Amino acid sequence: MIKAIFFDLDGTLCDSDTAWDLAVRNTFQLFHKKVANVSEDLLIKVWDTVHATLFQRLDAGICSMAEVRDSRYHCLFDELKLPSSKLADELNDSLSRRYISKLKLFNDATVLEQLSTFHVGIITNGAHDEHTDSQLTKVKNLGLNEYIQSLTISDEIGFRKPHSEIFKVACERAGVLLNEAVMVGDSIENDIVGANRVNMTSLHINRSSNVFIPNNLDGQPDYLISNLYDILHYLTIR
Repeated sequence: MIKAIFFDLDGTLCDSDTAWDLAVRNTFQLFHKKVANVSEDLLIKVWDTVHATLFQRLDAGICSMAEVRDSRYHCLFDELKLPSSKLADELNDSLSRRYISKLKLFNDATVLEQLSTFHVGIITNGAHDEHTDSQLTKVKNLGLNEYIQSLTISDEIGFRKPHSEIFKVACERAGVLLNEAVMVGDSIENDIVGANRVNMTSLHINRSSNVFIPNNLDGQPDYLISNLYDILHYLTIR
């Protein structure tokens, strides 16, 4: 029997990609007002390199998401051989504020209102602090606290999805067995693989029209949905 339904946050309940792209673009404009001798192409190239390096460190457990967030522009300045200044902090803060201000729930996130008979929770990778750009702030600003009973964040737990521990902790908090829980997410690597490895039911939301082809057995969801309302159909046929 299914007793709990857990959701990923970014890309599943809220449109983080659109908000992020807009925030980065706006912050680049601010950068160019302050630093005129760096081309757009070079800025983008170095930004992508810095992000890749920071996330490699994050995935290796060397740093937290909060540390990644706070060091983005400092690392960028180092790579560009620019003198360290308060501008790096200003750009980091601007990026966070612009990102959170543009973040919106997907329209189908209203399905949460129809799941009151289940424990509803969120399992998400990200920062667990009171910063403008943290998962705690996102959930609060998006009004999700009204619909969820638990929030499990990687920086708090010390493990990121798809590590089994974060899913186990979430189910322990909900008071349910792993096989009594559903995980809904847009990431095969983080959400589906992680859920499958601990015997949770996995629902992959694929909002695009692209054909879904899992890379391996761990990445094969139990159920494929194109919008969050399809969860209701799954619950009637299980």
